[in-house]
Amino acid sequence: MLAETEPQTPARDQDRPPTLSIVTVTYNSAATLDDTLRSVRNQSWRDFEHVVVDGGSTDGTLDILRAAGETVKWVSERDAGIYDAMNKGIRRSRGRWIHILNSDDYYASDDVLSRVMPSLVEDAVNYGDLIRAHDDGSQVTQRYPFRKWPLYVSAYLPHPSLIVSARQYRALGEYDTSFRVAADHDMILRLVENYPANHIPVEMTVMRQSGISATNLDLSMREFGRVLHKHGMPTPAVALITAFRRIWWKIRSA
Repeated sequence: MLAETEPQTPARDQDRPPTLSIVTVTYNSAATLDDTLRSVRNQSWRDFEHVVVDGGSTDGTLDILRAAGETVKWVSERDAGIYDAMNKGIRRSRGRWIHILNSDDYYASDDVLSRVMPSLVEDAVNYGDLIRAHDDGSQVTQRYPFRKWPLYVSAYLPHPSLIVSARQYRALGEYDTSFRVAADHDMILRLVENYPANHIPVEMTVMRQSGISATNLDLSMREFGRVLHKHGMPTPAVALITAFRRIWWKIRSA
């Protein structure tokens, strides 16, 4: 099935490409998608398009997208996984900047884009702060001034609060679809190996702790090791870091 509508953003000429493309990937996301769409629709900063790439949902997701009308541009078709869908969304984007907003995430406030967009820097790794929302209702803000070396120990830089330019994606290539859960970390390492960081101290995105990488620890650990290998780390160092991460997760979960 293939269905889509053209977006309308009142603050700009529809014939002019938007400054920002917001890309949301969905698959059976009916339980959370309304929050995501509403948080985009309520933004005070309006120079954006919202591109939704659906993987062929069967749970009511498409009904929500149809009800959104002209506020989203969407397509529903089978894909090869979340990163394949992200790549499709990037290819369909017309904006100078691209933000991937997951279908179970949402913007932290209605003025997030108004506060973040003026602070973006060309040829930099632009990222804001992330709020992690837990099932018990608690929230923790993840706010880290940038340091490169911890990225080889932990994926601390928040992908849901990362805004990447279309030019950067063209230069670095697409998400590596050989990964199931770690291609975002691979992309972040590719970015920081080529551009300086620009931390924007704004609580930008709320991420529910229910994604595949949060619930499949073994897969996440294996793929983290593969990412490190891909970026040139020797096998003994990868094994040491992976063992340390497993111990840290056990302590944290105790």
